[in-house]
Parts: sequence; C-alpha cells; structure tokens
Amino acid sequence: MGEKEVMNCNLFRKRQYSSLEKCCYIGEMQVHHCSKYEREFPFFREPQVVGCFSLDSNRGYCDDNHQLKYLHVPPDESKVNFDLNAGYEKVIKKSFELNEKLDNLLQWIIRNKKKIQVTRTTDKDVGLNTDFICYRGLLTTILVTVYEQQEDWQICATRFQNTIYLCAFNTEKNKKRQMDLTEKDKLMTSWGYKFEQYMTSEKEGQPPDLMVSVNEKEEYCSVLRSRLNRHSLVYGAEVDCLDPVSQKSDKSDKCSSLQHFVELKTSRKISHPKQERNFCRYKLLKWWAQSFLAGIPRVICGFRNDNGIVEKLQIFSVKEIPQEARGFWSPATCMNFCDEFLSFVQKNVTIDDPQCPVIRC
Repeated sequence: MGEKEVMNCNLFRKRQYSSLEKCCYIGEMQVHHCSKYEREFPFFREPQVVGCFSLDSNRGYCDDNHQLKYLHVPPDESKVNFDLNAGYEKVIKKSFELNEKLDNLLQWIIRNKKKIQVTRTTDKDVGLNTDFICYRGLLTTILVTVYEQQEDWQICATRFQNTIYLCAFNTEKNKKRQMDLTEKDKLMTSWGYKFEQYMTSEKEGQPPDLMVSVNEKEEYCSVLRSRLNRHSLVYGAEVDCLDPVSQKSDKSDKCSSLQHFVELKTSRKISHPKQERNFCRYKLLKWWAQSFLAGIPRVICGFRNDNGIVEKLQIFSVKEIPQEARGFWSPATCMNFCDEFLSFVQKNVTIDDPQCPVIRC
C-alpha cells in the first residue's frame, strides 16, 4: 500500500462477549501492493433489491419506505447557488458515538426472512441461504483498502447457521478524529446533508421544503442481494433519492430497482492539477465503489467553494468513472481484493455458534 507494500490484518476470537478487547489470536491476512490483485474482473452479479426500510426522526426502525426521497434538479445545473450553511443552527445531528451495529438490518431480516431464503420452509431454524450479511459501507471500505493508505478499520465477524455477519466498529484513530473536530469541521460534516435537502423532496414533482430543519438521523435503506464469485451477499445500503423522471411507477413499487436511484455528493471546486489528481484518486474511487455495489448508475456532485456555497452541479456516470480515473486505480483490483478478503474470513470464521466467535480485523 504505497510505500508500505504489505499490511497485516490480524484476526481474533472474542472470549468475553461483553467486550471486544478480550480476544485471542486466530490468523493474519497480508494486504499486498495493489499490483498483486491486478487480474481479470471477477464475477459480480447485478444487485437485486429484495426490500427496504426507513429510520425515522429518532432513528426508530420502520418496515416501510416513508423516508424515500425524490430527486429535484434545478432548471440550470451550471448556475446554482446553494448555501450549505443555511439553517445549520437548527440541524438535528446524528451522534457519532451511536453504534447500531447490524440491529436495523437484522430487524428487517427477522420480518422478511422468506424474501432471502432460497428454500421455502416454515422451519424457523433454517438458515438464510447466504454467505455474508453486512452493510454496503463495510464492503466499500474493503474495496478501497488497497488504494487507501490513511484510513484504518476494524471489522468483526460471527457465524450463525452458516451465514457470516460482518460489522464495522469505530477504530481508536477514528474516535479521536471525531473528538478533535473543530466547530468548522462539524459545520462541514453537515454540508452533505444540506445538499441533499436542496436536491430532494418528500413528494414527487414538488420542490424541496427548505424551511424544515435538516434531520441527519433520518434514513432510507435498500436491502440488496448479490454474489461476488462464490460468495453470496445480502447487504443494506442507505440510498439518497429516486429519480422520478426515470421511474414512473407508483411508490409501492419503487423499491424494485436501484437503476432509477441517484447518489448525491459534494466536493470542493477544482482549481489546480493537484486537486484534480486527488479528486480522481480518492473521491471518484469511493463514489464508484459505493454506487457500483448498489447498482446505482449516476452520481450528482455539487461543487462548492470554501464558504460552503454550491455553484455548479455535475453528473457522473458510474460506468464511466473508472475511465475518468484511469491510471489511479482499477475496479478489478478492488473487487479481487474484496473477493480474497471474504475468502479469508470464511476460512477463519468456522465455528457456527452465535455466542462464541467474533473476529476483529
């Protein structure tokens, strides 16, 4: 990884179930230089949407799609003036200390188990017929690992009825980073949420309601099923909005395809070559990984100035992003590393006991 060509990924098994710190060593995975994973793109089945759920204004689970938002694009995408600071004093923030683990995704599974089971049965003890359960964010983190030198991560795993559940935890480095945020940093972390408010509405065909306070706790999540080589996957993915222009069916059917959804992002406007290189090397990598895993075809970016004013919108085709970032990273390399990581976890997490094994990387 850059100058460090090998990174060790240590695995542990939890001994005291109330704490992640009481672990014993299991194995080690070496993360090599990206060139080791440069080969043919592995098989990846297009993600199939099997369901959705919402989190309300208090992060309460709702087995419905009431948090689904609709894309609202201004008439002139090249001339916008979105103040991302507006209403900041009334923003309802989500606590970074909150660790919901897989709780909400598991609630959906409990209520909708038959939607992901291959074998139809009334037996409650039958497994889910999938190798891994996790969130898309965790898979995105794995995909970019061989190119991302600054971010560390901690992932825990446990096997139950032949399915491995993967869950990301905050690292000490990330906790310290959150604790050290300045007031300006905290303001900037809210800019993305405010941009989403400018670009979406709760009802199709209506303009955004900018008078409502931004609530960062609210969320709409799709549940996806896919396969990477021999690894079957079920994962939750928070998604930003549905484009009503490309999807005209009624709301009850709009969970069926993420081909009509759009990711919304913000980025500082690019003014010199170094910023362009960093944008292609890091931001486009994460945007591609996140969108590709969900089967979302477009990213709309609001380019802002240093004062948090969005001045221009630009649409990125997810299929074309790797070409725009050519020479900086390879999609095949990302997916091959993820495939090896999943194989490594499967090889080491072998005890099928919900009270025993937890793996930490």
